[in-house]
Amino acid sequence: MAVETDFHGALGRNFWREDAALRAAVERRLPAERRAPTLAALDAAGEAAGGRYGELVERAHADHNLPRLTRYDRWGARVDRIEYCPEQLDARRLAMSLGVLPPFPWAERMAKAILLNYSGEGGVTCPLAMTDGLIQLLEAHGTPGQRAQWLPLARNPDVDTPLTGGQFVTERQGGSNVSENECAAAPGPGGTWALIGLKWFCSNPGELWVTTAKPAGSDSVALFLMPRRRPDGALNDAHILRLKDLSGTRGKATAEVEFRGAYAELIGRPSRGLALLLGVVLKTSRIHVAAASLGFMGRALLEARLYAESRVVLGRRVCELPHVKAELAALERERAAALHAFFAMLGCVEAGDPAEDVLVPLLKVCVSKLGTSQLRRARLVLAGNGTLRDFSPLPRLHEDAFIQEIWEGTHPILAGHAEKALRRKPSRDAFLAMLKPGPRRAFEERLGAHAARGEDERAAGREALCDAAYAAFVAA
Repeated sequence: MAVETDFHGALGRNFWREDAALRAAVERRLPAERRAPTLAALDAAGEAAGGRYGELVERAHADHNLPRLTRYDRWGARVDRIEYCPEQLDARRLAMSLGVLPPFPWAERMAKAILLNYSGEGGVTCPLAMTDGLIQLLEAHGTPGQRAQWLPLARNPDVDTPLTGGQFVTERQGGSNVSENECAAAPGPGGTWALIGLKWFCSNPGELWVTTAKPAGSDSVALFLMPRRRPDGALNDAHILRLKDLSGTRGKATAEVEFRGAYAELIGRPSRGLALLLGVVLKTSRIHVAAASLGFMGRALLEARLYAESRVVLGRRVCELPHVKAELAALERERAAALHAFFAMLGCVEAGDPAEDVLVPLLKVCVSKLGTSQLRRARLVLAGNGTLRDFSPLPRLHEDAFIQEIWEGTHPILAGHAEKALRRKPSRDAFLAMLKPGPRRAFEERLGAHAARGEDERAAGREALCDAAYAAFVAA
């Protein structure tokens, strides 16, 4: 007979203090001059994530509090406005107050992102990822006028939609076929552009979006900034047709949007659109996907451990059962390895090390897969209670984790990116230099055998190659 004890879950705890593996991965990489303030900021972020922020996210995900689309006002005028509950808006503003956007260094803001993702995507961390990429894009490639106009908006917590950056790239023919986009761009007055076409998955329709289109007479995909309102204050001709009914990540809106001559500004050269999209915007989002998965795993492990410590079955605490003890240890070990791999990857990104071209797609694939696996295994520790949405956040996080596997490139697409980087000598040599001698020799043999296969065989084996590369990397 099962004996119930007092179990309330992890909410209310300081997630930074609970996460020894995250602390170990972060602390070893902090420069001495930023160590004390960074650790203080992370402790505050952990307190907020496990306290007020977590409570807001839970309330924002009640069915009656999910985002709604208002297309017209009471007079019939078009407004195309996403209505968020107060809890969702407060959660976004609280997240922004923690210092989660550039210019905070990669390691610090990603550690905070991991802590926020203890509450799942939450309607917050996808917009955070896109706003982060938007800020980097503007800082590196925007004109002085664009930086002056749009950077304050992106960093403003008091706009109608805090964390306001969005990405409108995917079209009906598929998200991976960006080069086959059909949206068209026609030049307008003063260097502006008018965009026409339909975007199929538009995440976070806030105040400013990054989108793609082909300039008239060109096969190149250009990158554009599109505001919700035109410079004269009128609503832009980007019509929100409907909201998607996603299985997870439900706290933020994802929409279908039709451009009907919508005002936009070119960013960078038209011929460089795909390069900027991949090299800044999607790269940033893929890093955030790995961080999100690590946050989901942290919450899964914490909830499973607390439950196993409190639940008594047949006279024994669940955590004392041999199979549960082994499973919790395996979850902890796998996540700790993934955390160290992730922060090593961030070091390469900050240093401009060519190994980042291998590691960013590699970790997006492998860490997001691990996230889904660990959520499933943690739910099994809770047994029947793991199926209840009102017992723990794990069912919601499990759906979020699965969507992270698909966002910003499916496994075959990202495995192809990693394989392509491994064929380039600078990135391959930089990656191999990070491996221990034994795993390096084994992986070089695996890489050579993979390269000797036919094209179809290589394509079919790319994800397995990524798994081998990840195993060699975490061994270091």
